[in-house]
Amino acid sequence: MPGLVAGLQHSGPTREPLRIGMLWLDAHPDFNTPETTRSGSLGGMPVAVATGRALERMRLDAHLDPPLSDRRVVMAGVRLVDPLEQHLLDQSRIEQLTVDDLRNMTPAVFAQLDRLSQISDKIYIHIDMDVLDPREVAGHVNKVANGPTSEQLARLFEAIFRRYPKAVAIGFATIPPTDEGGLSIAALNRMIAGAVRGVKARQARR
Repeated sequence: MPGLVAGLQHSGPTREPLRIGMLWLDAHPDFNTPETTRSGSLGGMPVAVATGRALERMRLDAHLDPPLSDRRVVMAGVRLVDPLEQHLLDQSRIEQLTVDDLRNMTPAVFAQLDRLSQISDKIYIHIDMDVLDPREVAGHVNKVANGPTSEQLARLFEAIFRRYPKAVAIGFATIPPTDEGGLSIAALNRMIAGAVRGVKARQARR
């Protein structure tokens, strides 16, 4: 993720880095540092790295400089957090949206996107597949109960990309290695299709 965000950060017309906003959809905040992690997994650290809390060399090697501002990060669908990771989150300025916010496209979602649009040059939407209802990602090793469905997120992404010109990129991570019945790939395609519909609707208004 840091490399993708770095690409957006340096995609402007000058050498001045752009201000990137990020909507992070994940069952986990991925906000651990080497000091707080229980597992030692780098997969649990990307947001901590991107916001300048850990592994500075890794971030700089990805050309993400400066780090993302907490104010430009919104987490959504998080429901499993390590204790020390929670302490870091509590000390941060990162905003949170609930699973119900995602399912129902509540006003809170659009209030956060409005805010990100005001303080960012471009917005990146990140989806870890473990954010989904476990029935759609049965082969995922980190699935967590009570996630939104891909249909619900497809509707949300369509609305976001239709309404917000600064929403310019979407990325998906940790597609399950096993996918009996192709449910996970179908879920992925469904969400991508929702985002594409939103972009097309936005372009049609020009």
